[in-house]
Amino acid sequence: MTYVLKHIFLFRREPDLSWDGWKKAVYYAYRPLLLLCAGFGMGLVLLILAVGPYSCEILPGYMAHWETLVLNIVPPALLALALYGVIERAWLSFLISGMVFLALALGNYYKLCFRSDPLYIEDLFNLREASNMAGTGRYSLFLDRKILIAVSGLIVGALLLRLLLPGRLQGWKHRLGSTGVAVVAMLFLLPVYLDTDTYNAVENYDLLNRWNPSQNYIAHGFVYPFFHSITDLMETPPKGYDKAKAAALLSVYEDADIPAGRQINIIAVMREAYVDFSRYGVEGLDASSYELYHQLEAESYTGDLVTNIFGGGTVDTERCFLTGNYQLKNFRSNTNSYLWYLREQGYTVEGSHPYYQWFYNRQNVNGYLGFERYRFLEGDYEHFTSAALPEDSILYPEVYTDFEANKASGKPYFSFVVNVQSHGPYNTESYSGATAFLTGGAYSDACKNAMNNYISAIHDSDLQLMKLIDKLRADPAPVVLVTFGDHLPWMGDNAAFYDEMGVDIAPDTGTGFFNHYSTRYLIWANPAAVKILGHRVTGSGPRISPCYLMGLLFQQLGWEGPAYMQMLDELMEIFPVVSTTGYYVVDGVPTSTIPSERLELFQNFLFLQQYWRNEWLYSK
Repeated sequence: MTYVLKHIFLFRREPDLSWDGWKKAVYYAYRPLLLLCAGFGMGLVLLILAVGPYSCEILPGYMAHWETLVLNIVPPALLALALYGVIERAWLSFLISGMVFLALALGNYYKLCFRSDPLYIEDLFNLREASNMAGTGRYSLFLDRKILIAVSGLIVGALLLRLLLPGRLQGWKHRLGSTGVAVVAMLFLLPVYLDTDTYNAVENYDLLNRWNPSQNYIAHGFVYPFFHSITDLMETPPKGYDKAKAAALLSVYEDADIPAGRQINIIAVMREAYVDFSRYGVEGLDASSYELYHQLEAESYTGDLVTNIFGGGTVDTERCFLTGNYQLKNFRSNTNSYLWYLREQGYTVEGSHPYYQWFYNRQNVNGYLGFERYRFLEGDYEHFTSAALPEDSILYPEVYTDFEANKASGKPYFSFVVNVQSHGPYNTESYSGATAFLTGGAYSDACKNAMNNYISAIHDSDLQLMKLIDKLRADPAPVVLVTFGDHLPWMGDNAAFYDEMGVDIAPDTGTGFFNHYSTRYLIWANPAAVKILGHRVTGSGPRISPCYLMGLLFQQLGWEGPAYMQMLDELMEIFPVVSTTGYYVVDGVPTSTIPSERLELFQNFLFLQQYWRNEWLYSK
């Protein structure tokens, strides 16, 4: 031990002329190797945060799979090594690398705790949104033991390196070698991070659920799945994709014009986190809070909408509805959507979302999707209210005003509206409303407060929606309204309040999966529209994914729609639910695997989706 310590402290100082060749060799190997070991140690410490709000009993699962372990701990070490060649100080290189990965790990940790949703590469493009949400005070950052351990590990590691590796890395060859080795190693590993087969081969599900996207992410650690999420930004064609075959499949169909005299106005309203909790049999819940909504359902065509998301990610359901895609790409230019078709049919296409235009980059993407005009908070709804989440009592009258104003153009009208009043999280500290919608001693005060604040918000939203419906009911112009929820609401960190209320949202069972991802849709027609259609738009519709909802609406209006929609309508009969979670409904049967007799047809479905997403088909 004395001998080892002697040489450790010997190598703290710079080499001098009295050193033998072997001492110099060890000196130049010892410093980067010790820095690498420190980086590996930091990667191990950060795995404590990777489990999010779950038990640290998950940690041994990482150790049991060397691929997972290596792919999580190597990047912090390689970044430190790369910086060492530039900064020349080991402790500072380690500190900067550790701070970078600690910041990312904390972002993932808080996101998992608050929204049961991990951090993806794409989230880095939405940092402004994240800081804005944090700044509202609706999410309160906290310190706990896991965070303190991670921060302490960073500080201790930097101090030890300052003690053991003082001074600078000498010589441009050694500096270049340090950075070069790190860069080459990362380039070598990058294909491994992106390989989906390797990623799916990981088995760490003893305490986690493979079919829960957040838990599947956690099963891989943090650094590994975070880097793997680069694949979500890449437009990877389905296996065996043949552009010519996809074009041939679509060429069998032709865009159909909307019949003369049947160009009915459409108002589509996607409601933030709107879910009918009375369907779950929650004890102590006042179901009368949904009475208005149930009245509207009774005079509408209704069904379940199985989304890809839970507790967040609004834009996924939104854009699946508008484009007919079941999985989205990163929109950076004009893309096929049903809005372009409606514009070619002579429709005015616009909408409203009384929130920031940069949220989900709507100010750009909405133009790519085909909106001619879209109203946001900036320069518009901010003049009507000072509320952080503008009220539906402001939004819906403006929606009707726009509908009325368009009549002067003589053009039929399409409006897509996204409200924000019912956005979570919901106050868990208190509830000041006159009516308690959830009562009972079986629930924590936090659960009751959150639910009462949530239901109070959507009950008021129902009141405001019914006022819009009443105006449309009396309007002489034919109009159809379609409304649907985007996802289930936030209900406690790690969905704790769902557990308290006994709502099964475990996605590994049929019931739990559909509870986890299902909202409701309804299609309502005013008397003027009913007169044109020749029938009331009522009854029970199929359980479908959002990519089919516009087609279902067109069916109720008696429209064939564009060629893509026509083919998609046929596929909906076979694959009514197609989810990015890897769960489907095929021929009426829920399944996680496509039956062999339907594989070729499903491949055609994937080819069609790929072609529609990437080949610009409209002239405007």
